[in-house]
Amino acid sequence: MSRPITTSAVLFVVFLLLQSLAPLVHAQELKKIKIGYPAYSMTFLSFFVAKDAGIFKNHALDVDLVQVAGAVQTSALVAGEIDFLTGITSPLVAAARGLPFKGIMITHDRPLFWVIANPEIRRVEDLIGKTVAVDRLATLQDIVARDLIKRKGLNPEKVTFIQTGSVSNSVQALSQGSVAAALLSLPHNVIMTQKGYRDFASATEFNMRAASGGIATREVKLKQEPAQVKAVLRATFETMDFNRREKSWMISYIQNKWKLTPAVAEEAYRYWLQGLTNDGKIPLKDLQGTYDQAYASQLIPTPVTVKDVMDYTLLDEVLKEKR
Repeated sequence: MSRPITTSAVLFVVFLLLQSLAPLVHAQELKKIKIGYPAYSMTFLSFFVAKDAGIFKNHALDVDLVQVAGAVQTSALVAGEIDFLTGITSPLVAAARGLPFKGIMITHDRPLFWVIANPEIRRVEDLIGKTVAVDRLATLQDIVARDLIKRKGLNPEKVTFIQTGSVSNSVQALSQGSVAAALLSLPHNVIMTQKGYRDFASATEFNMRAASGGIATREVKLKQEPAQVKAVLRATFETMDFNRREKSWMISYIQNKWKLTPAVAEEAYRYWLQGLTNDGKIPLKDLQGTYDQAYASQLIPTPVTVKDVMDYTLLDEVLKEKR
């Protein structure tokens, strides 16, 4: 004899069905977006963490991180193949040339670059007539490399700069002795100095300020999809708070992602944390100085008026929410 189905039993079955459907509903609600990053460098660590720690998903974002290097960065953003770009230099220069981009956030206001030299390079004069590798010419790396050598007392025109295409290629060129020095980012500088290469100059040594990491997007996205843009900004802020708070987790993550020893991972994390911004901004005058210097050195063909290509409007709205 069958038992009558009680109300509580029906409710329990409904509850189980809703629970089983919840992941599917949640997945359907996630907004798929693509975020481009220029290099496998710790400069973009916050975005790697946001994805791998599930923070993007907490903000209903299903993010695909795509490495795009060189001129492909801006063309991919123009074509809509990526929604956001974390390398801030290229899109701001492109915006000055008339492309419809805006910088919307700065995650790092210290350029995390080091000139690492062969052991025989002991004085700045030893670089005269030698070759220095950078990822790409006429970018922030190039600007910083020339500035550092100038601050050390040598006219950078007495040095030959070449582009390798990536920090990994620069490391390889330095290891093979085909260049006398290379501009390296974290954690590559730490690894190479532990191998006996010389920490010749660094942006931290001179307390340089520049936008080494940030977010740029198309103007049309700011106008048509402000909610999505703000979701990305919120997720990034949450990640930056996580970066500071979860030291042990972060060191372990850096160690595993870049195959480092615990000591190297901790040192890299310590350096990296120094440049993390509190409010997602850099004073526009500091950012303007970087581009003015690049134009004066003929590294970029067009003057950049930073106030015309940076837009903190949506960022300010998110900051008000945080107060």
